[in-house]
Amino acid sequence: MERLNEIETSIVTLGNEDLLDLADIYKSEPRTPLGEIAFAEMARRGISL
Repeated sequence: MERLNEIETSIVTLGNEDLLDLADIYKSEPRTPLGEIAFAEMARRGISL
């Protein structure tokens, strides 16, 4: 669980451009857990690909 929290924190602290790059990598369906975290953070920030 600690590692997952570290991963989530590292995604949340990315700048918008880096977050968009990450989301672009993981945009395929079905989304992976990393993609889900990235897209949730994008939604929170109100940005999209």
